[in-house]
Amino acid sequence: MTSRFIFSFPLPLPHFYFFYLTQAKVKNATLCYRQVRLQDINLADRKYALNPFDPEKVLPQSISNFGILHPPLLLEKQDHTFIILSGRRRIEASLQTYNSNECQKDKEDFHLTALIISLNEEKPENQLYLFTALLQHQLLGKSLTVIEQAVFLQKAKMVLKEQEVLALLPMLGLKAKPHIPGELISLLDLESTVQLGLHRGIISQRSGKKLSRFSLADQKHLAEVIDNYQLGGSKQQKLIERFFQLTQREQVSVEVLLDRWRDREKDKQLNGPQRTNSLLGWLDRECQPRLTQAEEEFRKFCSQLQLPAGVRLEYSLSFEEEQVTLNMDFSSKEELARIWPQLKALLNA
Repeated sequence: MTSRFIFSFPLPLPHFYFFYLTQAKVKNATLCYRQVRLQDINLADRKYALNPFDPEKVLPQSISNFGILHPPLLLEKQDHTFIILSGRRRIEASLQTYNSNECQKDKEDFHLTALIISLNEEKPENQLYLFTALLQHQLLGKSLTVIEQAVFLQKAKMVLKEQEVLALLPMLGLKAKPHIPGELISLLDLESTVQLGLHRGIISQRSGKKLSRFSLADQKHLAEVIDNYQLGGSKQQKLIERFFQLTQREQVSVEVLLDRWRDREKDKQLNGPQRTNSLLGWLDRECQPRLTQAEEEFRKFCSQLQLPAGVRLEYSLSFEEEQVTLNMDFSSKEELARIWPQLKALLNA
């Protein structure tokens, strides 16, 4: 079985060793590449797992074709079993590939190459090294999603001192400020659909923070709307703010409001963008009925005037005043000078 897999070192590996040699000063720590048996890896132990969601289905095919190109990082226990620090998806994908091969009979035959840390994790002084190594290994392949960052900081905060946690933030591209870990960790209190949206980049972190004001059921409905209608940042903000205003004012759920809108639109054949505009427009009218009415009356008034091209009538912000402004476009100063005597006579009259 082992001959089917191709192993190679990731290109950024020297950087990892540079960090290990210059920053992580831990006595009795050994780090090396070794072949390990699958049965010696404790797959049930998710102590260091950062991704709370089901693995994507892309890896098994890649593993089957090329093997593990980026070896996982394992912690060796005193009983010579292993805990996964980083690279769980690759190990599980390898196992899936192995199980799909009918020629294989026994898992004891399955070996993989891994980067091994031999260290007593029970000692508090070793925890910073383990979390630093974990983070360095994770960042070799990709940046962490906001949810993975939150999970990492939540786990680190359980065993590390505050200053040690803050020292890890620059590695994530974050400022070492005391409030940042708490803000990220609070995202893990959101409804699971919202967390998945944050993890996939569908929902912005700013939107996630605002969604925390809703009940879990309302969060789920709003996350589904954002996903289904593919709302970008500004439209996400508008949707969330409008729904929050209405749910607070009318003391109803997001589901009730959505049903009310769907009843109005059920007979219309609208495509995706049209449905998005319909929903956001309906929310505006529900939130500001007087303003909406004033805008409609103003449009009717302008239509009755039959203004020619290049002539516009403008109103004060939010119709706070009765005053209106008439704007006229001229192609040049000469054209204005030619027409001005007639306009002046009319205005004086």
